[in-house]
Amino acid sequence: MPSTENEIHEEIRLLAAVAAGGRPAFRELYARYSAPLFSLALRFMGDAGAAEEALQDAFVKIWRHAGSYDARKSQPFTWAVTLLRRTCIDHLRKKRRRPEALPLPADDTAGAELATPETARRTTEVHEAADRLRATLATIAPPQRTALELALFSTLTHAEIATQLAQPAGTVKSWIRRGLFDLRGILNEPVP
Repeated sequence: MPSTENEIHEEIRLLAAVAAGGRPAFRELYARYSAPLFSLALRFMGDAGAAEEALQDAFVKIWRHAGSYDARKSQPFTWAVTLLRRTCIDHLRKKRRRPEALPLPADDTAGAELATPETARRTTEVHEAADRLRATLATIAPPQRTALELALFSTLTHAEIATQLAQPAGTVKSWIRRGLFDLRGILNEPVP
């Protein structure tokens, strides 16, 4: 179910409190946004570890830049998704500049030392979040879904997406905005 006006106003209030240094407001915002943002980061990065790192960096940016949020330009969740997307792009660019890490030895015991109930639980959660994101994206109409996927998971600008889809920029921006709104509502629903 999409967010209500009251929820949006509450999130605007939380961002204002975060801008003033309010740690409880930041914890509340994290509780609201971490799951859907992690799902998006995972889809963008393709790796749970990289997604967690990007998510952490995005929340640092939310903490530092909450004062720059402008409710006239976007809803709080859309603003957070934009910060996350930019963070993911930055991470991917850095990764391309660094040489690839050497692979771990193919010793069967190496992975056993790292496997714990916590990592197994987190791995399960990551796969469930990714499945939920895929299922959620599948519910969005094809042209809007394509625009949203390009906006979230590529480095294209809105104008470039509009050109690629042969649609007016305003239409593409509306599709993306509506898709983010729908994604947020569905990803915030409790898991049965």
